[in-house]
Amino acid sequence: MALKVLYYSQGREEDKNALIYLKSLLDENVDEIDIVYVTERSSEVEEKRRRDLAKEQREQFDSPESEEALEGAREVFSRTSLNVITTSAKGDPVEEIQKVLGGEQFDLLALTSFGHGGFSREILGAHVKPLLKQSSLPVLIHKGELKSCERVLVHVPNDRERCLNLSRYMSKFLKYSKPSVTFISVLEEGHPHFDGYTSPEDEAGLADVRKEFELEEKEYLQAARNIFAKEGIETETRHRIGSLSTELLKEAKEGRYDLMTFAPEKPGLLQNLWQGDVSFEIIRDVEISVLKFLPKE
Repeated sequence: MALKVLYYSQGREEDKNALIYLKSLLDENVDEIDIVYVTERSSEVEEKRRRDLAKEQREQFDSPESEEALEGAREVFSRTSLNVITTSAKGDPVEEIQKVLGGEQFDLLALTSFGHGGFSREILGAHVKPLLKQSSLPVLIHKGELKSCERVLVHVPNDRERCLNLSRYMSKFLKYSKPSVTFISVLEEGHPHFDGYTSPEDEAGLADVRKEFELEEKEYLQAARNIFAKEGIETETRHRIGSLSTELLKEAKEGRYDLMTFAPEKPGLLQNLWQGDVSFEIIRDVEISVLKFLPKE
């Protein structure tokens, strides 16, 4: 599977790090990256909070001319055979990126997180949240100064279909760089498996809960590991018990991973976790790059 990636560039130093990071992941012989730079003209944006934040960020950063920004992006790939396409646009970045996504078929939307100004909690930047909400394909958000990916944390969805879909996508995405992969399985307190389990002191009851839960997952987890193994990627599995968001953030921090990925829940169980504010809070608060996976329709 060749990947066609759309990268939204803002002409900042963070963009260079993100593009080098992407270069380390992509197969230069077959993949393609389209880089779009948007000269921001967002006075007509209706969402006042996003408009004000974007204004504050622009005041703290002198935007380069479009050709200057794109030339810097092209330079990252100058010594590769990767197919690089660069275009520029003017307008509201969210609207312009959506136009590009609507006009061509991509496998991944990639962008860089940053944020400055009065809305200190909006550390991803003014336009990340609406792009995350509106995108119908996987979104990779690069964070920090990291320029390569050696360890990946994959949250195991709580059903076989999503687990295998995520594994197929990620194994193809990572087959060129071949990082080590850790599956993280979180058994949430309150799950039906906890029926009969009385307290943290009930060690025997907890052991039974874990045994039953891990047995249920065993078949499709093994299938997922086999998918990665076919691409020559090593995998392991870790289990945690507790709040899903809390345990994911802990594991991401303590395990020194370079990328975390997850697949949103379908409408129903846990819908508010991955489709509501909690999802965005996890993406915002995790200290490493994150890939939100959605299968192409």
